[in-house]
Amino acid sequence: QDTISSRDSDQEYLDDLTAECKSKSDDFEARQTLRAQEIEAIEKAIEIISSGAVSGAADKHLSSLTQTSLIQLRSKATAPVQAKVAMYLQERAKMLDSRVLSALAARVSDDPF
Repeated sequence: QDTISSRDSDQEYLDDLTAECKSKSDDFEARQTLRAQEIEAIEKAIEIISSGAVSGAADKHLSSLTQTSLIQLRSKATAPVQAKVAMYLQERAKMLDSRVLSALAARVSDDPF
C-alpha cells in the first residue's frame, strides 16, 4: 500500500516536472525566435545607415565650412535617414512586442550622432 502511494506520488511529481520543463523549453524557443528577429531588424537598420546612399554623402556634396555649420544644426534636427531607421525599428518593436527594439528606436531617434 505504501509502495503504491509512493509510486503514485512520484509519478505525479514526474508529470508536473515534465510539464514545467516543456513549458520552459517552449518559452526559451519563443525568446530565441524573438531575439533572432530583433537582430535581423538591427542588421537592417545598420544596412540602411551604412548604405552608399548615406555613407560619405556629406563629403561629396558639401564644403567643409557648410559641414561644420550643419553639424551644429544636426544636433537639433533629426536626419531623414536617422528618422527612417528609428521608424523602422519602432515598427519592428511593435510587431515583435520587443522592449529592446523600442528602447533602441528611442535612442536612435534622440541621438544626433
